[in-house]
Amino acid sequence: MTTSITKTIKKNAPLTLKAAITAAVLLPAVTFASGYKLNEQSAAGMGSAHAGRAAIAEDASVVFYNPAAMTELDRAQMTAGFTYINATGDFTGNGTTATGGSMTGAADSDPFNNGGNYLGESFIPFFYYASPVNEKIAFGIGVYTPFGTKTDYNDGFVGGQFADKTSLISLEIQPSIAYKINDQLSVGVGIDIIYMEGELTKDLDLVPFNAELAGGYAQVVGAGGDGDAFVKSKGFINGENSPVIDSQYAGYENHYKVKGDDWATGWNLSVFYKLSDVTTLGAIYRSEIDIELKGDSEFDGADTVSLYNQAIDAVVPVGALAPQASAVPLTTPESLTLSLAHQATDQLLLQVGATWTGWSSFKDFDILATEQTAAVDISDVSANGGLDAGYIGHITEEWGDVWAFAVGGTYQLNDKLALRAGYAYDQSPVTDEYRTARVPSSDRQWLTFGAGYVVDQNLSVDVAAGYLFMYPMDLNERNRNNADQEIGLASLTGEYEIDVFGLSAQVNYKF
Repeated sequence: MTTSITKTIKKNAPLTLKAAITAAVLLPAVTFASGYKLNEQSAAGMGSAHAGRAAIAEDASVVFYNPAAMTELDRAQMTAGFTYINATGDFTGNGTTATGGSMTGAADSDPFNNGGNYLGESFIPFFYYASPVNEKIAFGIGVYTPFGTKTDYNDGFVGGQFADKTSLISLEIQPSIAYKINDQLSVGVGIDIIYMEGELTKDLDLVPFNAELAGGYAQVVGAGGDGDAFVKSKGFINGENSPVIDSQYAGYENHYKVKGDDWATGWNLSVFYKLSDVTTLGAIYRSEIDIELKGDSEFDGADTVSLYNQAIDAVVPVGALAPQASAVPLTTPESLTLSLAHQATDQLLLQVGATWTGWSSFKDFDILATEQTAAVDISDVSANGGLDAGYIGHITEEWGDVWAFAVGGTYQLNDKLALRAGYAYDQSPVTDEYRTARVPSSDRQWLTFGAGYVVDQNLSVDVAAGYLFMYPMDLNERNRNNADQEIGLASLTGEYEIDVFGLSAQVNYKF
């Protein structure tokens, strides 16, 4: 019997390995703000919830909000600062293993937990320089973070088989030029040069312990019945030797990560129009940018890997696994921002704005093998997971296009001090059906306050604070193949609550 099992294990080890790799990389997408887009590019903008910023030219951050409006600056100037984000994310829920066994997030006897505060703190820097060349032409450059996300659950998170750590870091360099067509109309164009680095990790339940089966087996055996028959009736072969009823396999056995980076370019077009002496309009369009994060996929939780093969109801030792060269294609969304600013009185400036973001370009999230390894046949890995050739993993996203709306105002209290306030409503591209542990997102609302202070004719500073709130949201996550069919018994259900507080500061200097 032992010899027969050993031969069967050796025969099935390659297929079992391929199945484990496929399951390991069914990774949901990365996101933190609306999608994974960030708006924290200016303290002055944050003070009024970024309302109407494409219709205002008050400092060098106009390079980001509307390059066309650089023609309104009377001399060269620089803006530099940062935004500090402190976020709290709480999950309460339960899951099931790959064999349908229960996993509870609450503090109890099993090895799982609710993941703790998976959000935490972030610093987001920005820098801009803009200068007129002559009465018609101005140029500028911006360095900022347009996209990003960072989540990290505690070890033993009940949903670790879906999400552990998610990190997306980007840096954009944007050279821009503007041309004043006449006293009312200016146009601008910019190049978006972006660097992006991403890392996704998850826990692996390579030998899924099933406490319910173990308990049922113990009851049958204790009553003098046929325990082997009970386990076999649940689809397992070896009775009392079945790994799924052995408590030494409770919890996650290994850890998987994929990491990569890339450079890419896009473009933006903008327009600034003076409707009257007191009313201005602005608009900016940003293109999609195709990025391919290239790096490696690897098991990094242990030097050797052992896997459960349900076909033979046994644990298969497969040894060490070399990294697999991988690529994660990603397309950043196109967007269109429309702004209006109206000087209602000598002291009060009213601001409104709307931004459309084309998140519908993000239909699927895939991890692709970029070269063959000796241990794994790419086509077999893909087929085993119900995927096309070359795919290691797939997750259906089906994000939707969204709108964000903002209203705000700036009140000039005196020659030195300006006060700001704003409110924004931001739709989430993530639907209830496709919400994941990496994307616990729903519609959000912002309340912001800020102030600007003129130190002298060259120097000024701006500060702002904001609070983001979302209603509690439900999660019901399962793995899917690229036919959008739910696969496997692993699941995660529960509720998320998220609160975010932000502080921002910047300094402006005119040369």
